[in-house]
Amino acid sequence: MKKKVLQIGVINGPNINLLGIREPEIYGKVTWEHIETRLRKQAERLGVKLITFQSNHEGELVDFIQEHLEYLDGVVINPAAFTNTGYSILDVLTATDLPFVEVHLSNIFARGGWHAETIFAEKAVGHINGFQSDIYELGLQGIYQYLMKTDWGE
Repeated sequence: MKKKVLQIGVINGPNINLLGIREPEIYGKVTWEHIETRLRKQAERLGVKLITFQSNHEGELVDFIQEHLEYLDGVVINPAAFTNTGYSILDVLTATDLPFVEVHLSNIFARGGWHAETIFAEKAVGHINGFQSDIYELGLQGIYQYLMKTDWGE
């Protein structure tokens, strides 16, 4: 029997397009479009369908998750990018059985900023922290590996 194609969502809040402006010495001129292009190439190599979403608005992020919930097999999410909005987003995810990997830009931790990891750590199947935008690719690899080890992919 042929396995279905896994559908993985990558969700990000408002800060990514500002990173190249705020801290170019760390991030360079990274935009969400740049990250999305790399993720699509990686998804093609892995043989998964990628559904990406980026928004500045909490309601749009929650709506996206709820609208795609039945179609997604797993999620990569950067809740720290949405600051307090992350609570609502992760509430939606943790109310389901949908596995997710959290990715965090380490500079947020270094500044002592808010992060959801301590609140939702037991629900996430993985956490990836880093200073570069490749945390999204590492997150995609992480959720893919998790799904391949479980029966989600069948």
